[in-house]
Amino acid sequence: MDSKRRAESWKKNRRALAYSTVGTPDYIAPEVFLQTGYGPACDWWSLGVIMYEMLIGYPPFCSENPQDTYRKVMNWRETLVFPAEVPISEEAKDTIIKFCCEAERRLGSQKGLEDLKIIPFFRGVDWEHIRERPAAIPVDVRSIDDTSNFDDFPDVKLEIRKYFLYMFDVVGLCRLPTHLQLTS
Repeated sequence: MDSKRRAESWKKNRRALAYSTVGTPDYIAPEVFLQTGYGPACDWWSLGVIMYEMLIGYPPFCSENPQDTYRKVMNWRETLVFPAEVPISEEAKDTIIKFCCEAERRLGSQKGLEDLKIIPFFRGVDWEHIRERPAAIPVDVRSIDDTSNFDDFPDVKLEIRKYFLYMFDVVGLCRLPTHLQLTS
């Protein structure tokens, strides 16, 4: 079976809901954290978070640690606020709020892209030719491992295992077996 047929088969047979928790906590929709299953609507939530970050300058639920980020995401009705010192249009606020709401009401969750086409914030977007437009900021990628378009950061010792265990054990994404739990 070639890769195209394999992909088509996978798409046809995959479950409607996913149950894994992956991603950066700042961008994860509340239903993902609940581990009761989630669908494509969680991607529209993430788009709302990214839109907020692009317009405000930081993600709406960012915190000093993952536990506080998780709490803010889960309490989004109280924590999704727009700082007065960073003015954005009412249309932009309304659009972000329509992305970052209950999954069943979320912008994009009913008709996908068609939902976005009628939103005032996106008025004037030429949806039919959007892929033909040049990028606002051209990026020159010279090879598959070209990182020249990213900022340089000093090397740090990464403790991936410790962070992984922390995310699962302390944040509570799932319970770890006793022999893997952190002792301090």
